[in-house]
Amino acid sequence: MTVPMGVAGVQLAHREGTASRMAERAETDVKRADGLRIPARVGTMGWSYDDWEGVFYPEATESRDRLKFYAHTFDTVEIDSTFYGTPRESVIQSWHRSTPGEFVFCSKVPNLITHELGLRNCLEPLSAFVQAMAGLGAKRGPMLFQMPPSFTYDEREALRDLLKCLPKLEDAEARFAIEFRHPSLLREELYELLRDHNVALAATEYDGMPRRFIVTADFAYVRLIGIHGAFSWHQVVQQDRSEAIKSWSNAIVKHQASIRECWVYCNNDYEGYAPETGRRMLESLGLPTRAPAAAMQGKLF
Repeated sequence: MTVPMGVAGVQLAHREGTASRMAERAETDVKRADGLRIPARVGTMGWSYDDWEGVFYPEATESRDRLKFYAHTFDTVEIDSTFYGTPRESVIQSWHRSTPGEFVFCSKVPNLITHELGLRNCLEPLSAFVQAMAGLGAKRGPMLFQMPPSFTYDEREALRDLLKCLPKLEDAEARFAIEFRHPSLLREELYELLRDHNVALAATEYDGMPRRFIVTADFAYVRLIGIHGAFSWHQVVQQDRSEAIKSWSNAIVKHQASIRECWVYCNNDYEGYAPETGRRMLESLGLPTRAPAAAMQGKLF
């Protein structure tokens, strides 16, 4: 008889699985001596998708419980909701409680800063956001400035002003990545500017932008986005991009001597089903994978 795995069961699996995952990572590090030799985390962009129920999440999973199940398979996630505003402290603490100790959240900087203000005069809202996300403690990862296509090379002075403001945040643990969506910004002078402030240029696969992997910080941030709205449902891979995934994993390995760690996030629009894209990327990097909670129903308990 198949018995649905409740939240308590997943929490128990998290505790029992932590030591096992650490052992798996240690063993994998030895096996991949000629491949990836730096820490790398792979996850998805967001986690609360109705389409994932029954394939990634067990049937009838409450939306508030999805993050607990998500963390059974991946050890990081990029928070999409912060793009729409700084979250309340209670929400941040809920995220913290719902995930195991080694889990890490990367977050999008609110669009008030990137889209409405265009990086200008944004120290106050940025400081408020960074301070709020500090509530995650060690679970706070890099924060992403996702710039709109309308932000071009003509706005480069706004970028310079932003970077000069980062030390004023007085948060030595805060790390940032930035994603450009206009080709005019892909030039060496801006790469050097980012390097001066240890801000990572996000390596993206996005419609209308060339693929590139330019190191500008001591970490790398990779986003496999695809074309927005490419798929009407998200439960299986509908466009096989295995070769592209391999190309990205090769790029990470190639540049690993220049970085200390790497973050990779996958979108539903990339292949049609982000969890499977994430699994493929982990596999391509030689990292261990874990079956989703839906597949574990009735097997662990």
